[in-house]
Parts: sequence; structure tokens; C-alpha cells
Amino acid sequence: MTAAAGTGGRLRLRSPGGEHAVEVDPTGARVASLEHTPTGTELLLRLPWEDEDWSGAYPSSSSNEEWHRRYAGGWHTLVPHAGDARTVDGVEHPFHGEAAWRRWRVVDRDACSCTLEVVLRTVPLTLRRTVRATPAGVEAVQQVVNHSPRTVAFTWTEHPTFGGALAGPGSTVSLGGEPVEAAFPLGSEPAGGFRSLRTRGRGDAELRNDAAGIVVVVRWDPDLFPYLHLWQEHRATAGFPWYGTVDAVALEPACRPYDVEGEALGPLVLAGGETMTARFEIAATVRRPGPTPPTHPHHEAKEPR
Repeated sequence: MTAAAGTGGRLRLRSPGGEHAVEVDPTGARVASLEHTPTGTELLLRLPWEDEDWSGAYPSSSSNEEWHRRYAGGWHTLVPHAGDARTVDGVEHPFHGEAAWRRWRVVDRDACSCTLEVVLRTVPLTLRRTVRATPAGVEAVQQVVNHSPRTVAFTWTEHPTFGGALAGPGSTVSLGGEPVEAAFPLGSEPAGGFRSLRTRGRGDAELRNDAAGIVVVVRWDPDLFPYLHLWQEHRATAGFPWYGTVDAVALEPACRPYDVEGEALGPLVLAGGETMTARFEIAATVRRPGPTPPTHPHHEAKEPR
């Protein structure tokens, strides 16, 4: 059985019991959608221009600007670079790395999963990524293969971004069960920010909105990814690119702090012919908040006199 094709050539997957529906965009191997099907709740950030046709668009001379012009939310993998565009050893690396910009080949697919592959040109690495819709949510297993005889250094960051259902007032973030300082404003008050946290051996982060009845947990290998980037945007950017319309929070497992300058391309190293593999998971719990029970005065306990 093959996975259905979604809007813009995206691949539609469904978990074996139908608990979650997932869409994968071959551009960047991006997880474009993670929906809890019993409640129809979209968990990832989705922006209104994601279905626009960019084939005739005039590209900006800056990959930083072009990324933000096209960014549609979801879950990206950032390899071999994350952060502002930079040149290393004479090679230009675009904002957030080549893999997120390229269209990956679909090499396998069924009703629950799909496998995509891309051969990078900025570094001699081949990436193979399998995305699977699971009863808990979605998982991704990615291989990075050095197809050259030379040693390659690179950066690897995963960039899942969650939307309004998890970015509202009362939301909380924790890392390894410990609360993390985060700002979720009330009403129309804007807020935003970015933090890079040391995981200290912890490989799970929770984003919770009890008022909406939603909890998601992101899991990863803390030995390979000893940092977690926390990005928040709550209508704080009045102009380009969000125009005061975006509520988002991203939990990003990373192999190093954000946008380190004056170093090699990254701290991860693969010798010629070697392979590195990592698994990531987003597990979601969604419930419909129940109605507030009516108050019946004649049932209320009286204070003792």
C-alpha cells in the first residue's frame, strides 16, 4: 500500500490505528503536518503561504531573507549547518544548511512511513531519512553517510516548531522534567525570544498547554545533541516576515550552540565511508477539555458554624 499524495506533492501518512496523520514535504524532507485525528488538532506550526507556488518567485540575494520569506513552519532537519549563512573553507552555506533547501528523492513509502534521500553538494554527505506516523505521534530516523574518503565535520540541528494550539497562555516548557523559563503572553501582548540550553544528559523536552488539553514530548539522543534551542515568536515581529500574525514555539535538539563563529563547520565528525544515525520522536497527548460541571447550590457543603 502506498502513501497518498498531499497538497503540493506532500506525502500523507497515517499511524496504524489512525491516531495521527502526518504530511511530509519532499522539499527539505520537512514534516509539514502532525494532526491528532480524533480531535482534528494540528500540532505543528503551519503558515498561510506554505501552499503558494514559489517557482516563479524572484529570489532574494540573501539566503537569510529568502528562508524567512518562504518559511512555512513544520519540522526541518538542518544539515550541515544551522544559523546565519556563512562561508567555510571557501564553500558558501545558506541559512540553516543545504538539506533544508533541497528537494529530496522519495526512495520508499507505505501507508505509515516514507523514506527520502538527498546527496549534498556543500559537503560530501548523503542523508537518508525515514519518517513514520506512530500511535504516539511521529518519529524520524536519519542516517548521515560520508560518501567520500575525506573526514567531514558538520552541524546537525532538528527544528520542530509547534503552532497556536501549544503556544497559548498557560503553556509551559520543561527539559528532562525540570521547568524551563519561557514567556507565553496573555491576550494580545507580544513576546518573543531565543535560548540555547545545555541538556546535561537529558534527551526529552515537554511542551504542555493544560487549558487546551495538549502535551507534546520531543525525544532525542543527548549524547549527539547536547543542546536544546528554544525559539518563541508570539506576534512580536510587527514587520517582515511575520507581520504580527505568528504564534510559535520551537524545541530544537542541536549538536552545538546556535551560530558559533570562528570554528569548523560543526562539531560532529565522520571519517570517510562512515555512517551516523539518530532517532527523534514527537509524542502527543490530546484530550478535549471537558465542560465545567454546573454548580448546584443545594449540593454545596456548608461551612461549620
